[in-house]
Amino acid sequence: MGLYFPLPSGRAFFRRAAGRLCDGRLVIDHLCESLNMSYLSPYLEALGTDFTNGANFAISGAGTAPRNTAFSLHIQVQQFLHFKQRSLELASRGEAVPVDAVGFRNALYLIDIGQNDLSAAFSGGLPYGDVIRQRLPAILSEIKDAIQSLYYNGAKNFWIHGTGPLGCLPQKLAVPRADDGDLDSSGCLKTLNAGSVEFNGQLSSICDQLSSQLRGATVVFTDVLAIKYELIANHSSYGKS
Repeated sequence: MGLYFPLPSGRAFFRRAAGRLCDGRLVIDHLCESLNMSYLSPYLEALGTDFTNGANFAISGAGTAPRNTAFSLHIQVQQFLHFKQRSLELASRGEAVPVDAVGFRNALYLIDIGQNDLSAAFSGGLPYGDVIRQRLPAILSEIKDAIQSLYYNGAKNFWIHGTGPLGCLPQKLAVPRADDGDLDSSGCLKTLNAGSVEFNGQLSSICDQLSSQLRGATVVFTDVLAIKYELIANHSSYGKS
């Protein structure tokens, strides 16, 4: 299931509860702004939606597994396929639709998922090696399957985000520990960040593999961990105290 998160819910920027898992905008919001687009409407929001520039199928707290639970990555892909089928159905009848066949073909498909799965695996008490050997392959397999499913249904342009530095999350740092031996020079947990690095390395390799295998597709991987860790490690350089 998706998770309900209380305030601030984006209030600092939107001045109202905006369904954001932060006090302002998300990466997708900044992306839309940089392209002079309106913010994407959630697919499951019944009122006031505008899918002219695309749709957001993400759900807070979602993961890749189990794949048949509500709002898993697999279910989100199925929701997208239903959205596309219905849109093209209406277009074939001459009705106005926010996204037509050309729009779906030329769209950018952004996937950012896996951190919740990785976080849950480590929180479950599994040793580091077991998380890497047992859990990581299943998470990555679901992401790979999602990309392939979208591709075989017409998607060509993919932007895949790696996970952030799990060991820098306040949630993880707040867990009681015997000592600070696992903390790095930036105050982050080295073991959890090592897991994040391993996840991103394998996901990057999958993206390279799919780029060469899926004819006509562009699959771009972004190392979110490197970007976020740079902000944390050198925060003063970016005007943050």
